[in-house]
Amino acid sequence: MTQYTKNNSALVAVIGLDQPGIVATVSSALTRLGCNIEEMTQSTLHDQFSGIYLLNKPEGLSNETLNEEISKALEARKFHLSLVIRDFEELPKDSVPESESYVVTIWGKDGNDIVSTFSRIMSEQRVNIHDLRAKPLGEGESVQIFEVSVPKAVDARALHRVMSERAKAMGLSLTMQHHLIFDAMHHIEIH
Repeated sequence: MTQYTKNNSALVAVIGLDQPGIVATVSSALTRLGCNIEEMTQSTLHDQFSGIYLLNKPEGLSNETLNEEISKALEARKFHLSLVIRDFEELPKDSVPESESYVVTIWGKDGNDIVSTFSRIMSEQRVNIHDLRAKPLGEGESVQIFEVSVPKAVDARALHRVMSERAKAMGLSLTMQHHLIFDAMHHIEIH
């Protein structure tokens, strides 16, 4: 497993108007600079691109040089994008409680307070959100899927009950499944 440190790792975030070739342009610039992309996530929302790269960089390569070189490559392709580069930061080991992974799915009539309401409930219990997807379903309805880590010190059943009651009061439906159950139910084998 790669050891990420402030000295050799960085995060590169790219956002803006989606067009073909963004991932190729950024990854090619990183390759030319001798960087290795360890992890990457990318998504598009209403024609807006968002990509985050976690990379190892050669010793002596500054974030300023990364920014200059990636910016030049993007400008050459006439992409309209914003770029943010940060050093990788480690959480102190004692700040991360032992936890279990769950998937919380909320669906029903769309409202502007769904994400804020449930993320606040989770935050109050020190539940960390690792991934969140919110999508319209049509006819004024939406779905929000939270992938979270629930500290073992938190009563997951009580948390589920509190969130379910709040969802019901808002006219929404909510499920909370341990990630192993969720994965097993949604696993598709391709032969």
